[in-house]
Amino acid sequence: MRSQLYLPEITRKYLKSKISDYVEIYCQKLLPVFKDIESDANKIRDDSYDNLMSQPAYGDFIDPSSIAEDAEDIGIEHYSYLKLGKYSLTATWHATLYQVWEQQSRRFLFREMSHVYNIQFETFCINLSEIKEKFKFHNVDIKSFSCWPQIKELHLLCNVIKHGNGLSAKELRKMKPALFKQEDSIDHMKTFKTTLLEETLNINETTLQNYREALLSFWDEIPERNYSNEL
Repeated sequence: MRSQLYLPEITRKYLKSKISDYVEIYCQKLLPVFKDIESDANKIRDDSYDNLMSQPAYGDFIDPSSIAEDAEDIGIEHYSYLKLGKYSLTATWHATLYQVWEQQSRRFLFREMSHVYNIQFETFCINLSEIKEKFKFHNVDIKSFSCWPQIKELHLLCNVIKHGNGLSAKELRKMKPALFKQEDSIDHMKTFKTTLLEETLNINETTLQNYREALLSFWDEIPERNYSNEL
């Protein structure tokens, strides 16, 4: 009996909706929190200045300029804190977006193949290579899809976000060097040796939306019915 991958339109729409919903949560609910971080920092600065100026004076001399500098430092620190928070959230959302797609693919393959084979989910398709193999087994070469380069890119980016510099970072640099933040010939990731504790990657709402489109395209490019050659 041949194994079949059956992707009816209702399932295709459902899988795509989960990817879109995940990105929309970020764009509509989370990103707006960081919309006015400069204004937030300025308010913290001004409130800190007023608070420091209202404190009881000890001695005959108060230096308003020194207090203003202290308040400015507080404002800058708060701005940096919020800016890094926005970046870290964005990085996490990119990495998890890939995981959403990978888990979708794994569950889809398991559901279809378990009709024919006695397989255990715990050890089934635990990485991208195995996912490619299982699709190929059903005569679906996902590496030939138009969206594949971006999915491969997102896979590497996910690894880089989780682990920092390493083999995935080396491969991703060759594929998409623009993802690595550089200023004045200084590579931020090589300097800071992190992808979450400092802003070292050029990622934002636009890159997240682009990866979403690639994952949506993936589910569109899979034919409705796909069969293995094995009888």
